[in-house]
Amino acid sequence: MNLFLVTVAVFIGLQAFLGQQRSYVKPTHLVPPSNSIKHFTFGYDHFLSALMWVRVVQDFHVCDQQKERAVFPGPNPNLDPITDALTRELPDSTCEMGWVYKMLDVITELSPNFKRVYYDGATMLSVIVDDREGAKKIYDKGIEMYPDDWNILYRAAYHELFEMQDGAKAGELLFRAADRGAPGWVYSLAAKLHTRFGKAALAKGILESVLAGDRAGPFRDRLERQLGIINQTLESGDTEPQDQPQSDE
Repeated sequence: MNLFLVTVAVFIGLQAFLGQQRSYVKPTHLVPPSNSIKHFTFGYDHFLSALMWVRVVQDFHVCDQQKERAVFPGPNPNLDPITDALTRELPDSTCEMGWVYKMLDVITELSPNFKRVYYDGATMLSVIVDDREGAKKIYDKGIEMYPDDWNILYRAAYHELFEMQDGAKAGELLFRAADRGAPGWVYSLAAKLHTRFGKAALAKGILESVLAGDRAGPFRDRLERQLGIINQTLESGDTEPQDQPQSDE
């Protein structure tokens, strides 16, 4: 078995070296392994996934689709960050399910509990590679594997809000993150998102439950202000708060 380990290490190392040389010449030569590799690891799933992770972090910036880098619009100073994120027109993704995503997908197939891939890998796909769909799929895998990890839930919520422009999904993930240990102000941010999508009653119920259970801690005043805005929204019959406070998250 030691001979097997040495052989695999040499093979993967050679592939990594050759792939690295090619990536700076023509990134389209980067070829990820197939997911079927998990049937040929002979029990060394974690060992291989660790090697692949070391390989992929060397070229997280690579897009193998030869597209021009997308230019994102700057923030609109006349809008609050949430409204700006949901209404701005985003350019097409630079990458779509590219080499980095495929590598991370194989890694998570070999080692589903490799938490660092969900933390850092999905974030890099979202922010650096600009592979929105790929990042969403890795985040979804992470949430399925670690449903109670508020850090993964919170990062996934950021991606859903700013990269996928899905405020309802972002609000849902933020509430889950807050229930699982995220800072108290996350409840307030989630409530704002739910209110914007006509779910003020749901936001009201959750905030009242948080306040009644004394889980708000030092953020009680902020949550109470947000609850007051939601009550005004419900009384007016409008799904949009008329007087949004300045965001201080």
